[in-house]
Amino acid sequence: MGGDSAGGSGGGARAGRGVGWGVVALVGGVALAVAAGSVVAFVRGDDEAGHQAAVRGPAAGPVLVRAVHSGLCLNERPGNRSGLVYQVPCADAAVPRYSLARLDGGLWRLRSHHPDFGPGCSGITVESPAEQDGAPLEDSECGRRGDREAFRIETLDGDPARGHRIRAAHSGLCLTVTDAATAPWAEVVQKPCAADGAGQLFSFDAE
Repeated sequence: MGGDSAGGSGGGARAGRGVGWGVVALVGGVALAVAAGSVVAFVRGDDEAGHQAAVRGPAAGPVLVRAVHSGLCLNERPGNRSGLVYQVPCADAAVPRYSLARLDGGLWRLRSHHPDFGPGCSGITVESPAEQDGAPLEDSECGRRGDREAFRIETLDGDPARGHRIRAAHSGLCLTVTDAATAPWAEVVQKPCAADGAGQLFSFDAE
């Protein structure tokens, strides 16, 4: 059996953010983000000499999910209740914290832990049709979106040094930084998997 369940609650019951994650004070959320960001390890896509950081494959446990093309990491916008996921400077990628968990069938789940909302999972929002091009990735409680919370992690053309695609199990589409942007706060959505992997290749850096 896998290390997690594709349909389970994954760490305690909680309602979706849109319907019951609770009222969150904006100032409190920002303060928590700043406090957490001050202690998280500073991880960049490029080192001070301009060399690209090594790409790492998936492993169960805490992780920073880094977009290889930009050197930025997946995270939420501080003080925003939506749960939508963006790319941000890795040094600021602290709310929520992420970890990878194995599922059956070679699939993975990206679990989140938010200081206000508690444990959850990343998945394609249920407000969008299953195979919609551009449907966003969001963090919410585990189990709410079924197989939209399961992903297949694969290399591009068998070359792990280039990075890894994160393919949504329910749609076959790939997580993508919108327009392969290199600036912070570009949204992460599902798009058809590109032959060149533009904006779709990630590294799973240990925290």
